[in-house]
Amino acid sequence: MAGRTARAAARARRGRPPRLLRGARPHALLRRSRLTAAPGRRHPPGRSPSASRSQQVTKGPRGSRVPSIEPRVVAEGGATVDVEALRSFLAVARHRSISKAAADSYVTQPAMSQRLRRLEDSLGFALFQRGWKGAVLTPQGAYFLPYAAQLMRDLSNASAVLGKQDPSRPRSFTEVAGHPHKVVFGVDNWLSERSVRAVVSSALDVYGADEFRVTSRPATTLIDLLELNQLDAGLFYSTEADHPFRTDVIGTEDMALVHPPGTVLEEVSAPAVKELLSRYRFVLFDNPVLTHHARITTTLIETYEISRFHVVDDYRTMHALIRLGECITVVPAGVVVGDRGQRATDLPSSRLPGLLPQINITVGVSDAGRDHGVTEAFAASVARFLDEDPPGTPDAGPPGTG
Repeated sequence: MAGRTARAAARARRGRPPRLLRGARPHALLRRSRLTAAPGRRHPPGRSPSASRSQQVTKGPRGSRVPSIEPRVVAEGGATVDVEALRSFLAVARHRSISKAAADSYVTQPAMSQRLRRLEDSLGFALFQRGWKGAVLTPQGAYFLPYAAQLMRDLSNASAVLGKQDPSRPRSFTEVAGHPHKVVFGVDNWLSERSVRAVVSSALDVYGADEFRVTSRPATTLIDLLELNQLDAGLFYSTEADHPFRTDVIGTEDMALVHPPGTVLEEVSAPAVKELLSRYRFVLFDNPVLTHHARITTTLIETYEISRFHVVDDYRTMHALIRLGECITVVPAGVVVGDRGQRATDLPSSRLPGLLPQINITVGVSDAGRDHGVTEAFAASVARFLDEDPPGTPDAGPPGTG
């Protein structure tokens, strides 16, 4: 046994795929690799001369070989992360032990450790602290884990919807994945309902209701989909001047201070804003808002010397914390002003014209969108509908609440 372990470790150091633990089941291996194996493709035993480094052939029991392709995700800064490494990371986090995770995944412990090291090298930070208590997530690992789990869940969901046809497959899967091509419009999920109405109304001017669909996603996702030509046009908050597709800025919004009930911004001035901000913890939104609004948020924190924070990833949590008198925050004014001047929230809010950078409302059209007949007129149409359905100014209230 010691000899086999030593040989496995030597193979891992040389970069060769390790032999699986005795007793591993081929059907279990296929089940675990169903998200990574390309359907309908077969590979010869071993690594062929034309095989890429992202392709790995794993030797199974009794010399059998199970092909597995490990697609790589390109992270910020160009780092690449393969899906199998993410699966290994989640397994170690679940078991809090590399050896238990390796046994559950039917790989050797040295192979599991090597996957983690490669993942950590790609990311540029340690995911686990290894000690006699086992593998404990570092602060960076704990922050990274929900992103890895969400990615694997998204891949699993997509695989389920796009899987093979069989009588037990839900009809809804076919309706979603098997519909004929439609023109797809996107709306930033931070924009108000009136923005959605403007997009839908503009689409109905050109297309029938069965010829298009609308998806609501974070602005960063819409921008990615437009660049990838998987979205025809999108309406989103924009903090950057340049995008790799056609854009039209159709409006701008001031930022607004949202504060607890019973509080008042005495005047719209930097000293008054700084004094009110100093009383409470500041609600700081995590991703995707964190990175997308980084320029505005950085200016806000530095200008008003904010030092106490409460991090959230959901508007409803922000609302609850402010309503209970614990926190305060700043968001685009359109987020808190609803249809025809009515507040989207009953919390007091104060516009901050001239005190912080404005945020653009932008229409983007991809190359695919132009091919599908979406022209510059779409942006003009959205702008016209927004002008005809203005948010206006909230009803008069105490000074500084409008």
